[in-house]
Amino acid sequence: MNKKINLISNVVLPIVAIAVTVALFFLFKPKETTELFYINLVFTVILEGVFFGFLNVLHLKKDGVSTPFVTVFGMYSIFYIILGAVWMLGYSLLISGVIPEDMIPYRWLRMIYAFFQSYPVPLKIYVAVIAVLTLLWIGISLLTAQIDSNFKQTTDKLKADGQTLNYYTQKIALLASRYEKLCAEKGIKYATDSNNKTVLERLKGKISFLTPNILTSETAVSQLNMLFSKCEDIIEETEMATEEKFSEVSRKMQRFVDNAIAELDMLKNLTRK
Repeated sequence: MNKKINLISNVVLPIVAIAVTVALFFLFKPKETTELFYINLVFTVILEGVFFGFLNVLHLKKDGVSTPFVTVFGMYSIFYIILGAVWMLGYSLLISGVIPEDMIPYRWLRMIYAFFQSYPVPLKIYVAVIAVLTLLWIGISLLTAQIDSNFKQTTDKLKADGQTLNYYTQKIALLASRYEKLCAEKGIKYATDSNNKTVLERLKGKISFLTPNILTSETAVSQLNMLFSKCEDIIEETEMATEEKFSEVSRKMQRFVDNAIAELDMLKNLTRK
């Protein structure tokens, strides 16, 4: 049902509106048609196309077009339509002398009318203004679309980096919890003045405060993954260790954490912007 409604509003309605506009133009066509008649016909169709194009852009929000872009594009489009319509009507009704002067209600409008009757604006100036308005609208719209695309790429990257850092945080938390339970089962104690229950808690805190800058370096990401792999190997070695090996694997974990923290500090300094 929604697809049918979208088809009607996005395709059928614009075609019908443009067809009706063209029909009305030819229905009220003057006996002697000039270039101005066909220029206004084409420009009116363009303005309608811009209006319905903006309505279609509203439906693209769900497909990745940001709300700021829709807002800015809509504002520029409405300005373009209003300015274009005012210029077209102003030139056609006041400047070209289509209506009698006594039918103009306001004095200031009659003065403008009289001025342009005395100094008529050439048709090429009329077309040039339309061309300038159109080029400005196209240029600003394209620039806005480019800025929006860059902004979206940046936000998507920040989101992906945030998810990656969250994965690392969850990963080290899982390993720290696993190692804590293992130490409790095997009676391995970690003597410290801090509240850390195991030596791995120090590394957990360090990884939790990593910034997205560290993900800009492939080397840093590779080293991070290697640290997790080494950590898992030491935990598995601790699981398999006999009581005589507890002291050795405990020192091994201590050295690993000290080296890992030093390496993380080095990577943070290298990737700092």
